[in-house]
Amino acid sequence: KLWLLWAPGRPTVPMGNSSVCGVAQADKTAEIEESALPDLKSTQQQDEERTDRGGLPAIEEAEAEGKEELIEESKKAFSQPDKTGEREISVPPPVAVQAEEPETAEAPVEDVAPAVEEEDEDAKRKDMKMDVKNSNQAVWDEEYTKLLDQTRMGMRQSEWTTGQAKGKNRFGHDTALPVFQSGKHVPVIALINPMSGEMAGGDILALAKRSPYYQDRFFNIIDTVKQAKTRGGLLDIFRLTLCQAKDEATKMKTRARIISGGGDGTGSFVLFMVFLALKADEGRKHEGLADQGNGFIWSDEEMRDCFPALAQMPLGSANDFGHILGWGEKYPGDLMTVTKCVCSNAPLQALNKWIEMIIDPKTRIANFDVWGIMPARGQDKCDFKIAELTGKRGPCPKKDGQLIMKQAGKPVPFFICLYFSSGFGAYMTARFQINRRKTPLKNRAEYTRQAVGIVVEKTPPELYTRLDHVEIDCGEEAYFPPRRDRGTRGRRYREVGFYNINWQAKLLHGYSRAGASTRLNPCNSRAPVNFSDGALDMYRWKFASLAKNPGLKIQTDKKKEMMLRFDGEQGKGIFFQWDGEARFAFPASGNSAFNIFIRKVLSLPVVLGPYLDESLTGSIDNGRPVAFEFSGDSPEDARLVARRVLKLVSGELDDELLATNDEIAQGKFRIPG
Repeated sequence: KLWLLWAPGRPTVPMGNSSVCGVAQADKTAEIEESALPDLKSTQQQDEERTDRGGLPAIEEAEAEGKEELIEESKKAFSQPDKTGEREISVPPPVAVQAEEPETAEAPVEDVAPAVEEEDEDAKRKDMKMDVKNSNQAVWDEEYTKLLDQTRMGMRQSEWTTGQAKGKNRFGHDTALPVFQSGKHVPVIALINPMSGEMAGGDILALAKRSPYYQDRFFNIIDTVKQAKTRGGLLDIFRLTLCQAKDEATKMKTRARIISGGGDGTGSFVLFMVFLALKADEGRKHEGLADQGNGFIWSDEEMRDCFPALAQMPLGSANDFGHILGWGEKYPGDLMTVTKCVCSNAPLQALNKWIEMIIDPKTRIANFDVWGIMPARGQDKCDFKIAELTGKRGPCPKKDGQLIMKQAGKPVPFFICLYFSSGFGAYMTARFQINRRKTPLKNRAEYTRQAVGIVVEKTPPELYTRLDHVEIDCGEEAYFPPRRDRGTRGRRYREVGFYNINWQAKLLHGYSRAGASTRLNPCNSRAPVNFSDGALDMYRWKFASLAKNPGLKIQTDKKKEMMLRFDGEQGKGIFFQWDGEARFAFPASGNSAFNIFIRKVLSLPVVLGPYLDESLTGSIDNGRPVAFEFSGDSPEDARLVARRVLKLVSGELDDELLATNDEIAQGKFRIPG
């Protein structure tokens, strides 16, 4: 849902003083911004609706009612024309600093914000490298400083409607996060989705605004992405805070930490936001965005030693990512996990304990492999296009026996943190996305309904039977279908893919392939999926595999990379899913086949929680120092990844991968209408 708010390359929506953090206001600018999200209802309305839907966050309800409407609204927020035409930077300054219209100017920040010592603000500006180099830049720097001050004050003052009924914060109203001691605690920043965890994210943000240190470090990720193209907006504040945390951590000879507060998909989106913040812009180099020779504002050494370690706060439904890293299946302070405690402040105690572990320098960090979809070796772009399944909600999305495809929304497939597959699970996920429900229990029932439908229905004309016409090579080895040289075909198998973590939907786990005697002997140990061993844990299965395994322990094979090849006729394609997001892939114009090449792209530092289970993860020590890196067999391979990341954050991958309606129709697929 967060990706829907990001539209690279589109003009920025001007923002007034009172809208810097998405607070409702009467002017037209705020109305445009607020259209990117479902309207926030009054407290009474929220209370009534929450009773009807069992506490579901409003954003999930909006998606259940129709994701298309949310997509269109978010597009409007980023498609307003830029009428200034007078400055190098397309974003006009907020009204508060337009001296030529004093009668309509907003009150200065000092008149509405809490008193802040002038010397403290000067020190912050110095830390954030706001020094002026010459007189021409001085005009911009003075204005830019005002914009930053305005946004920072707005960030502290903005309010978020809390998730509990009648505006009650589940963590308390007269409470605060634990005291942060500079020089003792590890510097931390956070990007939190306020809608996640039945709006627990919003309660945590409200609590942070009452807490020294955290009020300037905890960011509403929705507001931040909405202001991604606003000069002096929240993304700029996030960038400067990130650099400040880096400098503070360097003095302590440690690595700063960044909290990703949300569901499993939020982790990769936070990664995207960090890269976006660090992307260089030579047009703004005097504002600290100079290219260090790699496309980023940090040098290769700074990226390696200072890239923040990611801590996943489990605010979603499945929380596979947070669980495997040792942070549990529920967010800290969830009432279901503290019901045995009679203390009224038990949720706050749980949250503060969680934060204390994050900022504790003794808390372990480890390397985490991130995989990515790259062009095939020797190619500069991928040779396939993607679309998204659409149709009416219900047990079957087909119309007259055919599947209907639409232009795919965000995210663009690149980072793979958790798992990847093609076949049964991907098709089921694509159908589920049309029928998303209001509660986790109903969502599980919907997955079951769609799975049954796939089994009993006739295969649609856009697909081959099961995985027919799909082949996978891992390096020089033919992996799928097995015994290909003997004529085995993919139609015998339901699904093929890989795990990067040993936890999928609280059901499936992967362990190394072994003989029947080993699999059936509970005393024999098999190597589990490991997120830091630099290997894909490939798997393939059919329904009979569940009896052969036995159970939900899937047999896996460790491989270095994979190349999926689809070779079929026009009007055919395959579904694939990554980290629970499904898309339909088909050959690009003029091709009869395509390849999906996946290899390791990043080594990412992550923060490990107290519930880490090495019987699930295996040893998390891969024998290498914890460091960030763009991965590859050679320096050139690593540079290819860095360039791919820059294309991702600049929006170039949209044109490469996302099919237009014309391209979908040319591929002989049915489109809406």
